[in-house]
Amino acid sequence: MSEHVFDHVVLGAGSAGCVLANRLSADGSTVAVIEAGGRDRHPYIHIPAGYARLLDHPRLTWGYRTAPDAATGGRALDYPRGRVWGGSSSINGLGHVRGDPSDYDLWAQKGCTGWGWEDLRPYFQRHEAFAEGGEGRGTQGPQPVEHLAERPELLDHFARAAEAIGLPVQTDMNGPERMGFSTFQQTRRGRRRVSAARAYLVPALSRPNLTVLDEALALRLVVEEGRAVGVLIERGGVQQLVRARFGVVLAAGAIGSPQLLMLSGIGPAEELAALGITPLLDAPGVGRNLQDHYITRLTYRLTHHRLSANRRITGPRLAWEVLRWVVQGKGVLTWSPGMMSLFARTDGATGAAPDVQINGGPISWAEGKIGVPEREPGFTLGVWQCRPESRGSVTLASADPRTAPIIAPRHLSALADQDCVLRGLRLARRWMAAAPLAGIVAGEVRPGPAQESDAALLDFARNTGGTVYHPCGTVRMGADPTAPLDARLRLRGIAGLRVVDASVFPDIPVCNINATVLSVAEKAADLIREEMRG
Repeated sequence: MSEHVFDHVVLGAGSAGCVLANRLSADGSTVAVIEAGGRDRHPYIHIPAGYARLLDHPRLTWGYRTAPDAATGGRALDYPRGRVWGGSSSINGLGHVRGDPSDYDLWAQKGCTGWGWEDLRPYFQRHEAFAEGGEGRGTQGPQPVEHLAERPELLDHFARAAEAIGLPVQTDMNGPERMGFSTFQQTRRGRRRVSAARAYLVPALSRPNLTVLDEALALRLVVEEGRAVGVLIERGGVQQLVRARFGVVLAAGAIGSPQLLMLSGIGPAEELAALGITPLLDAPGVGRNLQDHYITRLTYRLTHHRLSANRRITGPRLAWEVLRWVVQGKGVLTWSPGMMSLFARTDGATGAAPDVQINGGPISWAEGKIGVPEREPGFTLGVWQCRPESRGSVTLASADPRTAPIIAPRHLSALADQDCVLRGLRLARRWMAAAPLAGIVAGEVRPGPAQESDAALLDFARNTGGTVYHPCGTVRMGADPTAPLDARLRLRGIAGLRVVDASVFPDIPVCNINATVLSVAEKAADLIREEMRG
């Protein structure tokens, strides 16, 4: 068996792994990045609207499905995770959204010292390249962030409707004020998506001390005398041992990181032994605390095609949109699923962070299936609870690394989450009924005005909702002994091993999570370099 030796071995070339590859190799350290997928050559990755064709791509995603759950209609839900350079930042909806400052202060209050808002804010600024600038924004970072290339007319009507129901309109959704209506910002430069791979990994490839081993399946971590010293991988049908002089950093995401830990014997000992895996470290918290945003989509009919993109993305008109994208860098192909957002507090609490986020844009999908537009003009609103209380798990189905783990998000299992979703749906209806939308919004198609009772709306949410693709929390950091990681992201009980990705979040933030992952990885790179310096 061949062996390769590096200072750092990073498992996963997703958002966090790309940041780490760039920052850790910048000072001359040798870095190997192990990635199960291949290069991001598929053209749909680089076209913002291409996300609609990527979510179930057989080669660029892991093809995960959740365990059926009675709380969500007994359905097995699609659970897209990127398997390509850039990870999920190459297939997501491009949304660049910071959490509410209180999100990170709550992390610090739970014993995650050094992770409050004032600690993390410099890292949000460090990774951003938001040319417009503004209070607290970064302008010189690797990750381009831009306003929408095209602002559909419908969004202006939505903004006026938000004001009519008493919510403010913000010019910068990542500015000091979160509450109210704002348009999305995208991880985009001009016409193209800029994933973490394009922002961080590709610019660093010219360094001779950075090596990317892609199309490589990680089989298990290698631990010797209580220290992680590398990873066993399979690449091209051949097993190889990739060793780390200083440390191993697991950045495989909220599903992949707990899976690889458990395959390596690090996790709930009884469960691992039952699968024939020799327990190395009994760590019951690994794979627990899975959190995600659960979205329920409403569909509305518009009075005129001029206000909707449905007809613009079919037939000969689509060819015109392709030409606009190529020549002008504008048009529907620059769009993402979230074109605007409404943050609100629906439980009457004042001075608190939003508890509901409503996203949407001027496209409606046939039978709610993303990628197939309706013939008639329409738009979609997606409602989700910002801080769900429901907690799920990631567990092994088999000791075979090629077998998908069991993903059980347990959406809507908490009564408080059910109540919040109902409040969010009713807020969406009140917003759409506001006077500025009279003569523009022709009516609600899904679930439809006949579905009025709490029971009917909750059934609709259970039977039609799904993930917003924000899984996190499965290898959380914290001060308590049940947290697998300490506040420096080191795995308790195994030296030389860190986890750096969305799995480390103690709690899900009030936002789409990619910007937070980038910031966590930026801070983690500093922590690792500090430790190297002694």
